[in-house]
Amino acid sequence: MGGPSDHDVGLCVFPRFGCRDALDESGTRVALRDSGMIPFAYSFAFTPAGEGSPMADTHEVYPNAPLALVAVEVRFPEAPSDRALPMPLQRSFRDRLGDDWVIESHKIQQIEVAFGPGAPGGQTVQQTVVPRFTLRDRTLAVALTDSSLTVETTDYRHYLDFRAVLGRVFGAAAELLQPDGVARVGMRYIDEIRVAGIEEDNSSEWREWLDASLLPPKLAEMVGEEYQPAAWDGAVRYVTGPERSLVLRYGARQGYAVQPGGSLNRRSAPAPGPFFLLDFDSFWEPRDIPEFEPVRLLETCDDLRSPVRTLFDLVVTDKLLRDVFAKERTDD
Repeated sequence: MGGPSDHDVGLCVFPRFGCRDALDESGTRVALRDSGMIPFAYSFAFTPAGEGSPMADTHEVYPNAPLALVAVEVRFPEAPSDRALPMPLQRSFRDRLGDDWVIESHKIQQIEVAFGPGAPGGQTVQQTVVPRFTLRDRTLAVALTDSSLTVETTDYRHYLDFRAVLGRVFGAAAELLQPDGVARVGMRYIDEIRVAGIEEDNSSEWREWLDASLLPPKLAEMVGEEYQPAAWDGAVRYVTGPERSLVLRYGARQGYAVQPGGSLNRRSAPAPGPFFLLDFDSFWEPRDIPEFEPVRLLETCDDLRSPVRTLFDLVVTDKLLRDVFAKERTDD
């Protein structure tokens, strides 16, 4: 996951790994290819109830959770094609997702610029139509390209509910698209932590709410000398298993990480202002090309989610959980 502010949810939600720039229909610059929860409830952990049995979600649900977006992307072996998915196939895919889904194809403009000696001047602009399926309230969407599928939501409540959606998407893709295999699986969680009283000119107050590992170096000493941090960003990558990694990008920001006016709707989006970004990208990049198997993909998502939960619990404080996340939300 990248961690840019003003993230326009829509097609590309894992932008750090080789994305190209693109423009959507409104002229907004978005990332193309490579890797897009609203804070009513926040449930991350689950406990398997037994071999082959349903999982029981046991984690506390927070009424004022900071989660702005959850996304899962599965990449297929590269197979570029200019051919759009036939409309009968798109309708069949939509019908397999369940009720209240509609087809809403997404038009983007891909910009390619050539550099170097002998390269032609100027840039090439190509318009691409990406099949996209969304709920009528635009809080959950599935995007398909010739090399990936992406599931995004801004209304994440329970992992098991989201997992059920993933199961339908993976099943429909296996039946109708028949991908040759899996090149990468990524799971992204974007948190916008907002605390009343923290303003742009007193961002050092985050030390009361977050683990010290997320803060600027020698913050107390610098503030003691009346040097206030204006902004800071950090990133770390953990190896979480064979061919698996977790990247966390974090920092004090202004405005939004996930724009309310993007291609997904954020219900009761908070007012713009100071927030602390926690941007988790947990991914699996196999060296071989495993088969596209829906059950195995769901198990992979379960595995990718576990270190995200672990790290989240470590970097937030009990005070933040008690005094912010656990309080009923008010729309000021």
